[in-house]
Amino acid sequence: MKKINKITLAISSILLSGYFYSGSNAFAATQVTEFIPGTTKVQNGAVVSYGGECFIAKNNPGVWETPNAGSWFWDTTSCDSVTEPDTDPETDPEIDVGEAILFIPGQTKVKNGDLVKYQDECFIAKNNPGVWETPASGSWFWDLSQCPTDTDEPEEPQETTLDLLAPTQNQVIELGSSIEIHARVTGANATKVVFFANNQTLSEQLIAADQSEYRYHWTPKDAGQAKVQIKAFDKDNQVLKQDVVSIVIEERNAGEDFVAPQVSFVTPTNGARIDKGELVTITLNATDKNDDLHEVLVSVDGETLCQFDGSQKETFNCQWQANQAGQFTLDAVAVDAQNLRSEARISVSVQEVVEPPVTAPDSLCDGFNLYPDWPRGNHATGGDIMVFENIAYVASYWTQSVPGSDDSWKHHLNCDGTEAGTAPLISLPNRADPVSLALPGWPSKLVVMSAAQHDLNVVTVNVTDHKALADSVALTAGFVALIERAEQFETETLVLRSDVLNRITADKALLSQSIDVKQSLMSAAIQTGSRIDTDAIEALTDDIKGWAQAHHLIISSIAPKALFGWSVEIGEFAFESHSGRQSVWNKASKDMAQSLHTLELYSAENERSADFIAFTKSNRTAALNEEQWHNALEYVKQVSDFVNKPAMLSQIPTQQALSYFMGATSAERKLRKVAYSNVFALQFDTESAELNAKLDEYSNALIPLYYVQEATEQTPLTSIARLNQQLIAAEDIMNNKAFLYETPQSQWIPSTVYKWADFLEGLNSMHNIGVAGNKFWLIDKDADDETNIKYAKVAIAAFLAQSMQETIRYNACDENNWSEVRYGAATDYPMTASCGQLGQKYADYGVHPISGRDHAYSCPRDNKMEVSALTHAKWYGAPAPVFAAPNAVLEERGLLVNGHVGRWTNNGHCNQVPTTVDTSKQVWERDECQVYVDQKAGKFIWDGSSQDSVEGCGWWGRGVIQTTGRQNFGTLNHYLGRSHVDPASIGQTIDGVTVDAPPANPLYAELDFCSNPGLICSSEENAEIKWIAGLFYWVTSVQNYPDESGLYGNWNYHNELKKYVDGGMVGTEFIDDVSGIVNRGCPDLVCSTGEVHNVKERRANFKLALEALGLTPR
Repeated sequence: MKKINKITLAISSILLSGYFYSGSNAFAATQVTEFIPGTTKVQNGAVVSYGGECFIAKNNPGVWETPNAGSWFWDTTSCDSVTEPDTDPETDPEIDVGEAILFIPGQTKVKNGDLVKYQDECFIAKNNPGVWETPASGSWFWDLSQCPTDTDEPEEPQETTLDLLAPTQNQVIELGSSIEIHARVTGANATKVVFFANNQTLSEQLIAADQSEYRYHWTPKDAGQAKVQIKAFDKDNQVLKQDVVSIVIEERNAGEDFVAPQVSFVTPTNGARIDKGELVTITLNATDKNDDLHEVLVSVDGETLCQFDGSQKETFNCQWQANQAGQFTLDAVAVDAQNLRSEARISVSVQEVVEPPVTAPDSLCDGFNLYPDWPRGNHATGGDIMVFENIAYVASYWTQSVPGSDDSWKHHLNCDGTEAGTAPLISLPNRADPVSLALPGWPSKLVVMSAAQHDLNVVTVNVTDHKALADSVALTAGFVALIERAEQFETETLVLRSDVLNRITADKALLSQSIDVKQSLMSAAIQTGSRIDTDAIEALTDDIKGWAQAHHLIISSIAPKALFGWSVEIGEFAFESHSGRQSVWNKASKDMAQSLHTLELYSAENERSADFIAFTKSNRTAALNEEQWHNALEYVKQVSDFVNKPAMLSQIPTQQALSYFMGATSAERKLRKVAYSNVFALQFDTESAELNAKLDEYSNALIPLYYVQEATEQTPLTSIARLNQQLIAAEDIMNNKAFLYETPQSQWIPSTVYKWADFLEGLNSMHNIGVAGNKFWLIDKDADDETNIKYAKVAIAAFLAQSMQETIRYNACDENNWSEVRYGAATDYPMTASCGQLGQKYADYGVHPISGRDHAYSCPRDNKMEVSALTHAKWYGAPAPVFAAPNAVLEERGLLVNGHVGRWTNNGHCNQVPTTVDTSKQVWERDECQVYVDQKAGKFIWDGSSQDSVEGCGWWGRGVIQTTGRQNFGTLNHYLGRSHVDPASIGQTIDGVTVDAPPANPLYAELDFCSNPGLICSSEENAEIKWIAGLFYWVTSVQNYPDESGLYGNWNYHNELKKYVDGGMVGTEFIDDVSGIVNRGCPDLVCSTGEVHNVKERRANFKLALEALGLTPR
């Protein structure tokens, strides 16, 4: 495979502005100097005499540019007009950096040397920037500078260090070759570093806040000893530090013949087409074998555009505004010190800009009308096809409704080619599991920091913006800058910042724009000598996707251990009103997801995929309020969900957002919400005393992001190997004989939801790790192995007997809708079954009857929750999965009647039985007869008959022993998941409950059951969690049952279990007591809450499980 291993002569990152001559700027009168060819050096405006005539110098003539009439370097003048020069020549004004000008793109006009402030950074203008040349570090128009301070208080002195890294002492350099002078400066007091050779100033470079190393390339002109020196100066121009070395300059071999220089156009190319009004960067490559290049000139249609001093560099750039349409000829001339010259010429075409046509989302839907472009004026009729949200629908009859919104439309096809009836490729994700927030080098806790903190090495890297995409020189310069930065990185976290991603969402035409990616990157790689695989470069595409992937190639090739991600802006959508998740998706997330998908920045198939996505909010826009930040974080979650990568909140304005994220008290913090939005790090843009105080407070109660495995290998379930082997061997009989559910045809078949392997995994965690010291009991340390095997199997069978009755027999993880009028419901199968059945209100579970306060562990109420169940009853026309949705969302769709939702009816046969459904939609949003797989009848009726709403109703039962209500989900979340409990309440006693601290390393730290209780059923990565929810209940409510009433003889689970085993496993008393606790809350068949439900089935389940595990109950 080919590798790049040499440096070309193209150095496009060093830019020099051209000089122009005007007769009006020449000196009106001056002294005359005799011109001697090869000797006399002059400046523009100088008057010389030669051959009895006088001439005024222009365009910087060299020593061999002999004066003559009509020369490009000289104008003739009268020798009589020469007078004595002005004794007080005008000097260049000093740059006043006492006050920075606020730069406003499109408005602020500056001149070279002006100091401006933009996005909290200061820059000094150079090369005559225009009003749209936005200041940025590394820009051709700007040098990064320190901002002036407006305080009278002296800064604390900081130690300045200065090191001359190259050349080294007594290094030998060939005369005429370039040598790099490399300096390193640290310390806040240094404002500039100056390079010297033999006491002559070579270069002054301003100190940038984010830069410590500075370089200058010097070409020695004389042989012998030379002194190379660097000095660091403070703001008062006082020397802080200096360093010096001596080097040896040796002459090269003489005897060379002088040859003419070579010049060629790099950009634009011959025949290039340019849009009218475009600012074109002209790049020349000019070299001279004798290293005596003197001048380089550029002209357009015979008019001089710019001129350069050829001795300073080898690549030359200037800009041309193409303001007129037509054909233009560009000429380049290179002249050496011997007056030898060469020329290059190209022709370019400037064309009028044509707006691109609007096309359908994907080619499969070409020719179909896009909603609301009606095929028949203001409506569609039977057979008409329309596209809405990248899905084509065919009208069944005359209709004016939104395509796909009701039964007047039928699904035709997904325009992106995905399977009919499934979620389109670009659709709102409803993930089964949260995005993994584990990143190499980052802690397992949510990081909150200021931009001034460097312990995690977050570096913002500015890359080329959208204006540079059509400019090969700027592209090359951008790639060079990134390569040079990447060479300094090892394991840093890089945030790539450009306006391109945000621009694409607003201007899709950028996606089809031709961009000179491969040539620009090839030039940059050759220029820098970086070893980037040329085959990989050739594999890139010359478009916006190739441009983005080029950055991935650079970083993965040069800094393979560095993490990197792209930065996108939280835009104007956040200031708008949104009813819910779909509104945010439609307004903002969808377009960004489409752009990221098109560019393949986060594709799982891309081996150079970015590691995270960064979101920033400009401090130039207004502060967001709490509701607006909710929408912004919803955007963050949706986009990061779509790309399946963790997110960073980068450079968030401290002054605007500190109070929202960190809160006045620990209870008001929004950091758990931040983590739920897939964020692994929150970075504020500035440091402050208040922020530091908040960070100190947060350090005492960090938000966990994921569980850290404490053992390198899987721990055996128990210490008894024979027991472990017997339990593993029981998989087949348990899956096929015990874990059965009843079909609508009254057949018993293996469950698709509950599996023995998942149960054993959950049991292992709860037995060996447990929660807050509470573990699932299996072994008595004082008993022998044979007895302990029986104890363990009986404990397992007792648990499974309840699980088989509560959920496994229904193949259900989510609670089914079985509410009917005869059970006290307002209507049969009301949508409000999600809020509670049999007259219960699940959201009210745990509310103290006297104080009215929530239980100390209760999840907070969440009226914005949008969640749908996954499982449901399977009989003909059975009710759909239950769901919760905000009133605002349903009202926006016109579904509420007097604020109330409706019901499910099992009437209405489905002609086509769906095998797949669109899971990007909540259950209530899905098309008729497309609500759930294998639906044969039934539909939603929005008639207000439920007499209530489903807002905040996400707390229905889930898991193998149905975890229900805010208190139970909250208890589970506090001990097993990402705790929501106010750290300030730890240790306090609230309504009789002393609040425990959450585990430092919770078993399911990545799961937030308060933000999404549906994770108990949806998780595929943690399929055992549906078991663990029940095991946790068992440990806390059955094993630790407190007989506080004294009515049950101080009943004790462990004693009762051992009594049952030691007594020969005779009778049903033990399983009856356990069934009473699970079903009615006491160890008896009849409790104050009623009789145990289906006690005979629970007994039969217990016997079946014991026999399946090899025991013989009597």
